[in-house]
Amino acid sequence: MKTPEETRTVRVAAVQIESKHGSIEANHEHATPFIELAAKAGAQLVVLPELFASGYIPNETLWNAAEPKEGSTITWLKQTAKRLNIYLGAGLVETDGQDFFNIFVLTGPDGEVVGRVTKIEAESYIFKRGFGAHVIHTAIGKIGVGICADNQFATFLKQMGEESVDLMLMPHGWPTPRKTNKQVSQQDILEQHAKTKQLVLLYAKCLGVPAVFINGTGSMGRMIGLLGKFMDPDTFRLEGRSRIVDSDGTLVGEMEAEEGITIADITLDPSRKHYSEPENYDGWLLPGNPISRKVIIPFDVNFGQVWYALNPLRRKKAQEITLRSVN
Repeated sequence: MKTPEETRTVRVAAVQIESKHGSIEANHEHATPFIELAAKAGAQLVVLPELFASGYIPNETLWNAAEPKEGSTITWLKQTAKRLNIYLGAGLVETDGQDFFNIFVLTGPDGEVVGRVTKIEAESYIFKRGFGAHVIHTAIGKIGVGICADNQFATFLKQMGEESVDLMLMPHGWPTPRKTNKQVSQQDILEQHAKTKQLVLLYAKCLGVPAVFINGTGSMGRMIGLLGKFMDPDTFRLEGRSRIVDSDGTLVGEMEAEEGITIADITLDPSRKHYSEPENYDGWLLPGNPISRKVIIPFDVNFGQVWYALNPLRRKKAQEITLRSVN
């Protein structure tokens, strides 16, 4: 048996599907045939998007789709992974009875949770922001996990380099504009679409490891906060573009906006691993509007954290969900 230090090939699959908002069991049922198809094709690691179980609902109604620590999505992941003898990962909303978290959970062929990651740059109006390691140790190798906005920052990329990860998983719920309006030009649309394709290539290039970008597809919910004023759900939606890039920077799998799976063999080669300093745009990995990044986003995040902390409904909802799981 090969050890994690040796060069090896792993077959991975990104499952790009549309989740029904707030319909956890229906989303499990919808995803299962795609996962089974990937496993039948030999995939050893199958990954679903950020907040797959709940759908991407960036407002307080998302709390209704939260689950306790060992809720139905964790159970479904464990059972499916064991039945198909694969590693299976997905995003969901979790509560500890006090707070809500945007998490990604990876389960293994033995039907157990291998690791869980909490989003650092989580939507501040609806989640407590992340903590803990973003690396999961598996028989495949050391897997780095960046949830959506986490991946946008140079400090996070550097952390993955310092951790010497063997593989990057990048589950996303990344809405992009699909038509123009008073705030969105055709050029904005083209630039946003390009960014969703560039980011995974950047990680593979700078780390010398395979990277898997998994984005949802379909509608997004209303976004709360200042940024939400600019992100009309009629204009913005999840448009997929999931991609798999090998450790030499070769694009080996990609999708556009349709539902489906992309499967590819990737090479985990320790001799290719390195850390290359990326271009830095005031701490971000990709260029963007400086006013938004220096003024609007920091204000929105800070205000959102206060709004979340003082919101009496947040604790009430968290306690209700936890009590229901016990009774």
